[in-house]
Amino acid sequence: MPMTVGSRGEGEQAVGRTWWQQSAAARPGHLYRALSTGVRLLPGIGGMGTVHIPPVLAGQAGAVPRVDGLPDRRGLFGRLAAVFVAGAGVMGLVTLPLPAPGSDAVAMSAVCAVALALGAGIWFVPWDRWPRRASLSVVPPAFALIAMGNAFGGQDLHTYSVFFVVAFVWIGMAHPPGTSAAVAPLAAAAYILPLFVLPGSVGAGLASAALTIPVCVLVGEGIAWGVGRLERIERALAREQERAAQLRELDQMKDRFLSAASHELRTPITICRGHLEVLADEADAREVGTVKTMCISELALMGRLVDDLATLAWADNQALLKVESLPLDRFLRDMAAKAQAILGDRARVVSGIGGATLHADPQRLAQALVNLLQNAADHGKGDGPVCLRLSAGPANWCFEVADDGGGLPPGDEQVIFEPFSTGSSRGGMGLGLAIVRAIARAHGGEAGAVNRPGHGVTFWVRIPR
Repeated sequence: MPMTVGSRGEGEQAVGRTWWQQSAAARPGHLYRALSTGVRLLPGIGGMGTVHIPPVLAGQAGAVPRVDGLPDRRGLFGRLAAVFVAGAGVMGLVTLPLPAPGSDAVAMSAVCAVALALGAGIWFVPWDRWPRRASLSVVPPAFALIAMGNAFGGQDLHTYSVFFVVAFVWIGMAHPPGTSAAVAPLAAAAYILPLFVLPGSVGAGLASAALTIPVCVLVGEGIAWGVGRLERIERALAREQERAAQLRELDQMKDRFLSAASHELRTPITICRGHLEVLADEADAREVGTVKTMCISELALMGRLVDDLATLAWADNQALLKVESLPLDRFLRDMAAKAQAILGDRARVVSGIGGATLHADPQRLAQALVNLLQNAADHGKGDGPVCLRLSAGPANWCFEVADDGGGLPPGDEQVIFEPFSTGSSRGGMGLGLAIVRAIARAHGGEAGAVNRPGHGVTFWVRIPR
C-alpha cells in the first residue's frame, strides 16, 4: 500500500509495476542503498577512490553482511585435534604387538584407550562457540599421554618424538604465532620427566629433548606464520571481492533507478508537449486556460517526484535532521488537522499521552505520518475509519496508522518499504513508504507494518524516547 506519485493509466502502471516488482522481490534492500549511495558517492568512483556502502541496520531487509574476517575455523581445528589424538591411540593399539624392549603392554593399552576416549570427547566439544584459545586445553592432556606412552613404551627414547611434532603441527595451524614457543616448556617437561623412570642414560635423553623440542617449536611457528599470512591474503581477497560486488550492484541499481525515474518523468513531459503542440495559434482563452492548467498540474507532479527522490536520498542523514523538543499534544493537534484534510470524516486520532515531549524533527516526522495517512486514503479499501494512534513503549514512542481495508497481499509486508517497489497491486513510483522508513531510521527508530489480509493493515513508526 505505498503512496503513489503520479499514477498513470493502467497500461503504464502495469509495465512499471511488473518490472520494479520483480527486481524488488529478487533483490530486496538494494535499491535504497543504490539511490542513497549513488547520489552521494558517484564522484568518488570516477577517481577510483574507496567505495563506501552505508552499513545496513539490523533487521533491514536485504541486509548484506560485511566481511569482518574469514570463515570461522575453530570447529574445524577442534575436530582436527580430535583426529590427531584418537589417531595416535589407534596407532598405539595397532603397533602394540610389535616387539619393543621394556614395553608394558597393559599400561600401553590403557594409554591408547584413554587417547581414543579423549579424541572422541574432543570431537563433540562445541569449539565454534568458544574462544579460539579454549582449544589450548587439549595440549596438556595430549602432552601427558605422550609422556605416559614414552614412560611405558620401551627403551627407545626417540619413538615418541614424532607425536610432539604432530602436536606442534596442530598448534601452529590452530593458534597464532608465539603459541608454540609458549607451550615449549610444557612439552619439554613431558619429554624429560619420563626419562627418570626409564632405564639408560638420562643425559642421552636430555640431548634428544634439546634437539626435538626446538625443532617442534620451529615447525609450529613456521606453520603459524604461514597460516597467518594465508589468512591475511584471504581477508584482502574477500574485501576486494565484496568491493567488486558492491560496484556491480551499484551500477545495476543506477541503471534501474534511471530507467524508473525516466519513465515517470517522461509521461508528464510527453503530455505537456503533446497538448502544447496541438494547441492552435488562434485558440481562445478558454482552451489556452485549460492547457495551462493541465501543464501546471503535470509540472507540479514532476516537482513532487523530484522532491521525493531528494528526500529519499538524504532522509537517513541524521546531520540534516533539525531535532527539537516537541510537545506531543501540540504535534498531535497539528496531525489531526492534516488527517482531517486528507481523510475527511474517516480520520480518527487516539492518544492517551498528556504533557509528554518527543525529541525529533517535527517536519520530517510529520512528513512520514502524512505519507502513511495519504497511503491509507489512496489504497485503503472501503470507507472505514483510519486511526492515527500514539502509544508509549519502554524505550520508544510508537505512532500507528491503522485502517480496516483489505490489507496487503501476503508477502508484501517488507517489499512495499523498498524504493520503487509498489507491491503486488499498486502503481506509481512507490516512494512514500520508503521515505517513511528512511525518516524513522534517521531518528534511530524503525518503521514496519502489521498485516491483516482481508481486514486491514497497521503501519507503525517507532521513535526512541
